[in-house]
Amino acid sequence: MGTATILIVTSRWDTTAYAAAEILSRNGRESVFFYPEDVPQSARIDAVFRQGKWSNRLHTEDGLIDLDEIKAVWWRKPLAPNPSDALPKLEFPYARRECDYALKGLWDLLASNPDVYWMSDPQNIRKADNKMLQMARGAALGLTSPNTIITNDPEDVRKFYDECSQKMVFKSMTGSILRAEQVKYASGTTIPGMPFVRPFTDEDMQQVDSVRQSACMFQELVEKKHELRVTIFEDQIFTCQIDSQENDLTRDDWRRSDLPPQATAGRLPDSVATACLTMLDEFGLRFGAFDFIVTPEGEHVFLEVNPNGQWLFVQEWVPELRLMQAFVDVMMRRS
Repeated sequence: MGTATILIVTSRWDTTAYAAAEILSRNGRESVFFYPEDVPQSARIDAVFRQGKWSNRLHTEDGLIDLDEIKAVWWRKPLAPNPSDALPKLEFPYARRECDYALKGLWDLLASNPDVYWMSDPQNIRKADNKMLQMARGAALGLTSPNTIITNDPEDVRKFYDECSQKMVFKSMTGSILRAEQVKYASGTTIPGMPFVRPFTDEDMQQVDSVRQSACMFQELVEKKHELRVTIFEDQIFTCQIDSQENDLTRDDWRRSDLPPQATAGRLPDSVATACLTMLDEFGLRFGAFDFIVTPEGEHVFLEVNPNGQWLFVQEWVPELRLMQAFVDVMMRRS
């Protein structure tokens, strides 16, 4: 582990990271994995401040990680620290907070080093993950987004439903009901539960008072010709056209089917591409996965940008979109 210059911070189910690390190794760049979920039970933090300088190490089941040797960090899909269940209930959240605080201190110190490259800084990822902020910045850059409300007031939902001529969708802001850390069989971020996006019907409106229990996002339903998944590494843009309307299961949300939708290499107008690159730059990101609807009239409607989304599936669907090679090239150059 002493020769590793690339640190991958993720969780154990991250098959994309394992595939990328293998290719990096074949190209002469060794990576080392760190799983925050192992802290404090099987991983140890070793941060020492002497003579005005921090010296930081992580001890894992696989060996020692000397953070002073790291040249690049790939921030992927880490889970929270996981103290022992044997702790009293009142002590468990305190132990988790303390571990999380210490780790964030390590990441902030590493991010403050101008010689260390990040894809991307977790603080910037957290800020960019705000869908409200994304839509505001997108509008300022000339992108069009659906009319949207976020509320826990049933009356607001009724009014918006009528405003949309009864063509409205519910959209989860944080993913499915169950998260990866909540189920033992999880192998990815998409877990059976409520769909991320689904039409809101007259039958749903009869139960609309349940909105009082949680903040909910609703958007006008936008007619689709097809959808675009636009993946960007620094200034390299890869556009995947998803023909989601060809299958009833994927018409409202292309992530719902166990089978991949029909997909081909797509095209992105220059003005939209420029807006995407500018948004990433404003958020301080080196990577982003953008979702667009293309309407039957050809208008590009911006839905969101995932600042730390999955991307290898795009290459699996459309092999000519060589995302892995683009990622490896960036990490080789930056480490």
